[in-house]
Amino acid sequence: MGASLVCIGALAAKPSIAAEMGCPVVPPPISLPEPSEDSTLIADEASLQDDVAEATGNVRLERNGQALEAPFVRYNRSSGRAQARDGLQYYRPGIYLTADNGDVQIDDETGNFNTATYSVITNGGRGKAGTVTALGGGAYELTDADYSTCEGETKAWLLSAERIELDRESGRGEAFNSVMRFYGVPVFYTPYLNFPIDDKRHTGVLPPTIGSSSDSGFELAVPYYINIAPNYDATIVPRVLADRGLQLGGQFRYLHEHHRGEFDGEYLPSDSEYGDDRSLFHFEHIGRFNEHVGIEANYTKVSDDQYFDDLSTDLARTSTSQLERAARLTLADTGVRFTVLAQDFQTLDDIQDEDDDNFDRAFSNDPYTRVPQARLEMLSPTAPFRAGLNAEFTNFKRDDDIDAYRLEAQPRLLWGVDQGGWYANSEASYRLTRYSLRGFDDAPDFALSDVGDDDVITREIPQFSAETGLRFARTFNDGWVQTLEPRMQYLYTGYEDQSDIPIFDSGVADLHFDRLFADNRFVGTDRIGDANQLTLGVTSRFIAPESGRTVAKLDLGRVTGFRDLRVNLPNSGEVGYGDRGSDYVAGVELRPTENITARTTVQYDPDDSRINRAIASASYQTDSGYQLDLAYRRYRDYRPQREVTVVGDDIQSQVVPGEYESLEQTAVGVRAPITGNLDVLGRWNYSLERSQNVETLAGFEYRPSCCWAGRVAWRRYVADDDGSFDTAIMFQFVLNGLGQFGDTVQSFVDNDVYNEDDRGRSSSSSFDTIRFP
Repeated sequence: MGASLVCIGALAAKPSIAAEMGCPVVPPPISLPEPSEDSTLIADEASLQDDVAEATGNVRLERNGQALEAPFVRYNRSSGRAQARDGLQYYRPGIYLTADNGDVQIDDETGNFNTATYSVITNGGRGKAGTVTALGGGAYELTDADYSTCEGETKAWLLSAERIELDRESGRGEAFNSVMRFYGVPVFYTPYLNFPIDDKRHTGVLPPTIGSSSDSGFELAVPYYINIAPNYDATIVPRVLADRGLQLGGQFRYLHEHHRGEFDGEYLPSDSEYGDDRSLFHFEHIGRFNEHVGIEANYTKVSDDQYFDDLSTDLARTSTSQLERAARLTLADTGVRFTVLAQDFQTLDDIQDEDDDNFDRAFSNDPYTRVPQARLEMLSPTAPFRAGLNAEFTNFKRDDDIDAYRLEAQPRLLWGVDQGGWYANSEASYRLTRYSLRGFDDAPDFALSDVGDDDVITREIPQFSAETGLRFARTFNDGWVQTLEPRMQYLYTGYEDQSDIPIFDSGVADLHFDRLFADNRFVGTDRIGDANQLTLGVTSRFIAPESGRTVAKLDLGRVTGFRDLRVNLPNSGEVGYGDRGSDYVAGVELRPTENITARTTVQYDPDDSRINRAIASASYQTDSGYQLDLAYRRYRDYRPQREVTVVGDDIQSQVVPGEYESLEQTAVGVRAPITGNLDVLGRWNYSLERSQNVETLAGFEYRPSCCWAGRVAWRRYVADDDGSFDTAIMFQFVLNGLGQFGDTVQSFVDNDVYNEDDRGRSSSSSFDTIRFP
């Protein structure tokens, strides 16, 4: 077990208000010369007197990588001054000018141009100006000027200003006393505007977010980005919520060679709807001190349980019920890994336990803190026999409940061989666990008799597993390859009565094909499932000859037990295992073309002849932008049922003993380019179990030209535990090369249709949604 720690990632550029450049500039009609200190003057006629040359006709002057063309040019070779009239063209790296006349200092790249048109080659910026003054060093000052990135005589958007300053070195432009016109119609005035003229990170205003929701009314947020250094940046976000007040948010990010992280915060004083101050703070860090020692940390805190319900437009955040605060230190070397974890949670889901069964709190979204948890993993490098040890110490704490020290050691002996066409491995281990329970006086609903009148519980469980598998492959006449991979595992886990052990970190995992071969049907350590079982499974793949793409993959497996299972998790609503084995688990993944993908997993209970779990998704995408996504999922006994009670503004939910919720949802997502300029998109999540919409979204994107686009989306979604809805409208107006105004529609559209996490049933929300890509 070799290990080293690395810190990866980069400080990504914040989206500039020139996140998209404008229309490409037509190549100037004159060529750009190679840089040279020599002066070259070409003309139909020319005369020279006292280092002053006068040229007429088709005149071209080249020097220092600049070109000047005009019908008349007077050039002083000693001073480097060139005067042109009767219509000139001036071209230097990054900018092209035409003007009635001009006076240029060729050596220091300064000068004045009258009645000019200009093009900024780097970002498509272009416009007209009464005068253009070249200040040197790539800086220009324009008076009575306009600016746009749109091509053609009629500009979709045009910024007219008393004065515009462009600085190619800093990559910024500034406009003073300016008016924005959209197809010739004035839409707003600003005394000052700062905008980028390249695609680098810049300090300045980011795209404002404009929207409206039924929960907060009209919303406007104007982020200001500060590019502190190449490895530091910050963002300040004032946000106006019409029905709530003024919120101030911010973010600071840092990046070093082996460390990166960020701080985020929001503060809303005196929320008019909520009646109190509201805040959020978040910190995260990942790094390493050397190749063997790494650290991770994160911390999140909000002022109240309804913070995300009221102030977030992100559906994933509105269903958040736990905020983690954790720090993990890892030391790793060949064959050894040692981790120390301190972990706490802020629980946002207020569940009242009126039942005398104290185990219900294990499913109330109120997890135990671990302060600390220390874990040691050791494995010898020898082969085929290897010796190992897993050891762990955890201090569990929770307010108003029983606490415990848990100490576990698991010595292991492993053997394995892999010959390509077949493999075999086995493992023998012995788990020794000791619980030291405490805090009975702080747990009013917990008595010593609940744990067998003993505050020390020990457990010793032997375990043995042996697995083998074959790998067959055959090639058809047309080059297609089919594999057949049968797999078999025998697992023995000794039985010990664990009913007196409180639930600190255990749950029931979703059952899928690979999970059939796990050494414990539970997650966590408080329950070690007894087993005397044989697992049989088979996988087959079909591989295309030319692309090497796996066109189809099929899995089928089941656990068969030789004795009745006796270890259970109280009130878990456990599905997947009967008395003598597991459900059948089948999985199919299809990719018949590069554009079509389909996946399904089915968990079938042969004893009751019913499907306990089913997940299916299909996606069709074309190169032209069409996309259709369909998804379905069903979980039987998904989690303990809760009753939600609303008393005024207070929402409470209570576990209903012995009752469980099922989850059944569908999702449909579409994206279609109606024309070359218009895309429509939509998403619909529906709960079949509750007969209600979970989320409905519809929107479109209109791109009539290369210099502007508009996006609008309407969204209605479940926003609270009581099933109440919120409605929001998001609007984005993009002026390529200048900025964008409104929420980023893509930010809440581009999610996964379904993310199949292997997690316990203690899920965070009764409205978990199928997410849409």
